[in-house]
Amino acid sequence: MAFEHVPLSETELGPAVWKVVRPEAPAPLQGMVARGLAPLPPRDLVTALYQLWAANVPELAEQAARTVVGLPPKILTGALSDPTLPSGALDFVGRKLPREVAMLEAIVGHPNVHDQTLVGLARLCPEAICDILAENQDRWLRCPAIVESLYQNPNCRMSVAQRMLELAVREGLELRLPNFEEIKQAIFASGEEASEAEDVDDEQFRQMVHRVLEGQEQLVERMAQAAAGEELDPNAVVAEAAEGGDGDGDDGVLAALEQALDGGVHDELDLPLLADEVERAQQPAAREQGADLKGDRVSQISKLSMMKKIRLAILGNAFERAVLIRDSNKAVALSAIKSPRVKENEVVAYCANRSLGHDVIRYIATRREWTKLYAVKINLVLNPKTPMAAAMSLLNHLHAHDVRKVAHSRNIPSALATAAKRRLAQRR
Repeated sequence: MAFEHVPLSETELGPAVWKVVRPEAPAPLQGMVARGLAPLPPRDLVTALYQLWAANVPELAEQAARTVVGLPPKILTGALSDPTLPSGALDFVGRKLPREVAMLEAIVGHPNVHDQTLVGLARLCPEAICDILAENQDRWLRCPAIVESLYQNPNCRMSVAQRMLELAVREGLELRLPNFEEIKQAIFASGEEASEAEDVDDEQFRQMVHRVLEGQEQLVERMAQAAAGEELDPNAVVAEAAEGGDGDGDDGVLAALEQALDGGVHDELDLPLLADEVERAQQPAAREQGADLKGDRVSQISKLSMMKKIRLAILGNAFERAVLIRDSNKAVALSAIKSPRVKENEVVAYCANRSLGHDVIRYIATRREWTKLYAVKINLVLNPKTPMAAAMSLLNHLHAHDVRKVAHSRNIPSALATAAKRRLAQRR
């Protein structure tokens, strides 16, 4: 839940600000305030700009947003150092200046900063601010959503994210991360702890998510441009950025998966190989040099620690998911299928693959938003790893020609084939 931006009361604004931004104030005066021309001290000027933006009067709100971005650092610093600056104004400045480390540092350390402001900034902020937020253990232990946002922010160093997760698990926090159960399993099973050596590996993980960082930049830009009351889904924005990219992200991998499926179930659909063929085709210079792209990228992923694989499965693109969903570790594979960035055509490919683990197929079969897709229904029924109860239920929703296909399949449990034959007989 994002910070709720509402206009401030006369008491909250103070008499000087209320005089120039009250609804009855002359339009030319409000226009001067929106352009930053009113003779107000820093705290009052920023508060007045916030009031005009939060009121969401189109021209005034847009101008106020542009003005706060262009304010001299001295004025912004003066406003942010005032302990009476309202929490809404703090959130406003943080939204509009998400890359300004000095301003963000003042905001996250301000006594009036709201928890939801920290949650929002944690999803967007640069590395230095991630470190500051992570160090404030008292605050994020009271508000675990800060940890959730930092974990999904690719700018947050892996060693920092891991330390927070370890403490969160020890303290019994329940984080609303899609793969939190897998994270807990990994921590308990391996006893893996962040160490000084992990700091050295942060650059390794950063290189693995460089495509995600490109999407993160678009997310930061979209959030900075958002109007008061406009809420954006970060994962949807990042996914949209991948679709609108230069072709080396998810879309090429997904196209290869769809083409390879060709409408049927594949015993050994080599997802990493398919993804690599796309990568190779899109990088002619590397191909001419004989670079072994698949060997390089898959090898890099395979050498990551379990906790890094689990996080990469959530943050990565279709290529990384295609590799990690086949990992021998159940927690890694389940993290890949639980990623909020998984697209429907990926799911169609995954449930058609008999080489994937039972747990992945079982998870797909429990997701109603996926099983409503007909291609998922037929692929799950024809996949012998689908739980019998789920396959039997989905069988009732297949067209006659597909039921016939099930009835004659030799790769599924005999009970399911028998049920399909009985259904055919009933239709005659």
